[in-house]
Amino acid sequence: MANSKLYMVSLGCPKNRVDSEETLTALTAGGVTLVTEETDADIVLVNTCGFVTDAKAESIDTILELAEIKKTRPSTKLAVMGCLSERYRDDLIKQIPEIDHIFGVAELDDIVAKLAPDKTTHPDPDHSPRILTTARHWTYLKIAEGCSNTCSFCVIPKIRGPYISRPMNTIVAEAESLAERGVKEIILVAQDTSLYGADLKIKQGLTKLLHKLEKVNGMEWIRVLYLYPALLDNDLIKTIGQSEKVVPYFDIPLQHASDFVLKRMKRPETESSIRRLLSTIRELAPTAAIRTSLITGFPGETDDDFDKLHRLVKEVKFDHMGVFAYSPEEDTTAVGLPDQVDEAVANERLRILMETQNGISAKITAAKIGQAVTVMVDDADPVEMILPARLKTQAPGIDGCVILDEVEAEPGRIITVKITGANDYDLIGKTDA
Repeated sequence: MANSKLYMVSLGCPKNRVDSEETLTALTAGGVTLVTEETDADIVLVNTCGFVTDAKAESIDTILELAEIKKTRPSTKLAVMGCLSERYRDDLIKQIPEIDHIFGVAELDDIVAKLAPDKTTHPDPDHSPRILTTARHWTYLKIAEGCSNTCSFCVIPKIRGPYISRPMNTIVAEAESLAERGVKEIILVAQDTSLYGADLKIKQGLTKLLHKLEKVNGMEWIRVLYLYPALLDNDLIKTIGQSEKVVPYFDIPLQHASDFVLKRMKRPETESSIRRLLSTIRELAPTAAIRTSLITGFPGETDDDFDKLHRLVKEVKFDHMGVFAYSPEEDTTAVGLPDQVDEAVANERLRILMETQNGISAKITAAKIGQAVTVMVDDADPVEMILPARLKTQAPGIDGCVILDEVEAEPGRIITVKITGANDYDLIGKTDA
């Protein structure tokens, strides 16, 4: 289709967003023009998520909503890609006949072949500046594909395949290219960043990668997400907690604190190993923030199991925390486990954890009032008319922020402000007069 105009919706995790950006880069190189309104598009492309029930529902709702365009613009092509397509390709084609093209998670060549008018131009994602859909001064950098963990509740390995690390020199080259384009913060993502390099036979691969990235000129902050606890050794903890560029931020999906539940989840940790790890982080990286994600209502979770989890939350006092009620997923071993927990019980346990965390977060933010802190300025909110910024211990989109009051600064600037107020999750900062 000559001079095709494309509108894209990207759903799901940051790793999915990187896939979307690489897809946009390849399609524009092939002659496609991007548009910001679906009603202006010849092609509508949805990058789907198929991880949990809510994400699947959001993906299907989005596809159906965009399929409505065909009623007034029947020539518009509807294309679907990503995890949901990989997992339920035949079902989607059967149930949503409006779909014209469907692609899995590793079919960039097919996407370009079907959607780009100039199919002879196809950039290498590893060596071409990708279109960024984040802010101009921060972006995600994927360091690996797939997953080789065997968590009983997760279907990602079956969707994405085994863990494959990107070559270290390729990652560093991309970071250098991003810095040259004005990016000040890169956020390393993979299904398990702490496993980086294992398949390449590189010992302490993530630690070595971080030391190389520290040398990239112009890059100010390096953040790491999705650190699995089993591979967090002292060298890596020190690198993250004490570096000038790697921000002191540990994003560790612990999932639970009961030995029984962790074993059922096929996680190698125990309550004692988790507590030792968290104690070591507090000792070796005292200024660091710890974020975690937890699951309530996993099959077999008793009141006693939940009490152990709740006690961990109360005693450790995580800086940031997300909680999810267990979602039974097809093709996972957890689906067939006995003693499934009632959904209402799982949601009530979630509520209890978050209520506790709200109180902890309020005390953490209140303790910062009066402090002078370093922040990175983000883009102004066009709706709320506020200028947000972030501490090194706040990741974009998932943690709180610092709302700048009577401060003028360009996005990407790193400045010092004084904290003058706080609520449960956000801070208020002014330039220190």
